[in-house]
Amino acid sequence: MTRAAVRDGFERYVNGLASKTSDAFSISRALRSATGPEGAVIDRLLSHSETVDRKIVQPELQSYRDAILHQFDAVLSYAASDDDFEAFADEILARDLYWDALRSDISPDRKRELRETLLARQRRMGDAVAPLVAADAESLWAAAATAYDWEATTDLIDAQFAFTEPLHASPEAYALTIDIDPGDLLGGLARALPSITVDYTDEALRAMTQAEAFVVDRAKADAESHFA
Repeated sequence: MTRAAVRDGFERYVNGLASKTSDAFSISRALRSATGPEGAVIDRLLSHSETVDRKIVQPELQSYRDAILHQFDAVLSYAASDDDFEAFADEILARDLYWDALRSDISPDRKRELRETLLARQRRMGDAVAPLVAADAESLWAAAATAYDWEATTDLIDAQFAFTEPLHASPEAYALTIDIDPGDLLGGLARALPSITVDYTDEALRAMTQAEAFVVDRAKADAESHFA
């Protein structure tokens, strides 16, 4: 199986994650976490929720999707190589969206600990997909049936599609935030309103956890036919 086929199979489920997260994400819940002068700003944004979704939420989800795939490309480079993981670690970490989302008040010792945790997670992924890259098959789950039994494949799915694992394991360590300028977003009289900072970590975790469950179930259903 080629590296491209593994990547294409993974991308399908990442796309599903983004789509289902979009369906589950609540703009009103996210805006409740805003800091700065709120009141009229939040009311104005909620009254233009379609614009907020189109110009803020959807680009953020696209960025999240792209970051996952960008990092997976680096993980695949490791999986397809005979070199040690350490040769790829810096690049893999540089592409890690959770590493980018570390809170600024994390202590140096805690930061080093989280670095090792994030890298270990990606190393496990690379080690798990390496047999799929090497398998003589033309689809993701056909390769899994060649390399693994059903129990190992379900373990693979549970682990590799656990996109929210870092947030669940260390919710205090990460902050997903965005600054919103109502004037830039809406124009007109909204230019008189102050900017706000929205920490949407909790809402992202809620929506992505729901989406992740769908993706895992879908992946297992897709894979099962290859083990009949």
